[in-house]
Amino acid sequence: MDLKPLLTTLLLVCGLLAGCVAAPAPPLPSATELERLPILSGVISGHRVLRGEVYLADDVRVGPGAVLELRPGTTVYVRSAEGTQIDPEYLSSLTELLVRGRLDINGTARRPVRFIPLTPGSPAEPAWAGIILTGADGGQIVGARIEQAETGVLCIASSPEIRANLFTGNRYGIIAQQGSAPRIFANRIEKGEGGIFCWRGSAPEIVGNEILDHAEEGIFVDADSRPLLTGNRVSGNDLGLVLHDRALAGDPAQAQGNREDLRILRLPPTEAAP
Repeated sequence: MDLKPLLTTLLLVCGLLAGCVAAPAPPLPSATELERLPILSGVISGHRVLRGEVYLADDVRVGPGAVLELRPGTTVYVRSAEGTQIDPEYLSSLTELLVRGRLDINGTARRPVRFIPLTPGSPAEPAWAGIILTGADGGQIVGARIEQAETGVLCIASSPEIRANLFTGNRYGIIAQQGSAPRIFANRIEKGEGGIFCWRGSAPEIVGNEILDHAEEGIFVDADSRPLLTGNRVSGNDLGLVLHDRALAGDPAQAQGNREDLRILRLPPTEAAP
């Protein structure tokens, strides 16, 4: 595999990520100001474009064939609500952005796309569910700041590009499961319970990310998943890499400065046939 084009790309997106990290958060709007903002809630069909400031007032579902596009500099204020949605189409009791169509987030270095909860949360008590893609149609999440969510981005049978974002203070940063193969490049994932999880036959490309300061795993890979792990910095976590197959670790220098840098899980022995 020729890594030169990939390294060039990572150098470019590092500047994008630096801008996303450094940009100061805007002050929270008052109740009166929130009432004047465009409302984002319910089912989206067709192609909807968001820019400026938006109020995510309730659960959102991007239906099959629909597109939700967030332009550079968009700020999404998220209402923290629990137990308001019983429709089986939604997957969490917390406020969520559920995508069955296509999501395009297009942040830039100077104008990141921000998701800001109106009520403070923590990894132990998230303020909202986060972005959930289930059977989604490709898409990209680029140059975003996602914080205080149950899971920053959850991919279920979905393979978007997730590049140059900041995930901070979420319970989990990114989860790929059920055959998902997202391209996870040059993100900073920090200060949560866990960083990146690969479950149930997922095969993401996890390249050039910083995964820092989690209470549990930096990267966890179950026995059925086969990600590409290269060029990451996994540091300051309780467990750096947790894998079932040592060969998946690639360069062991990816994980340094964790309480335990590499843990290989052993599958229980199968019972002998009678």
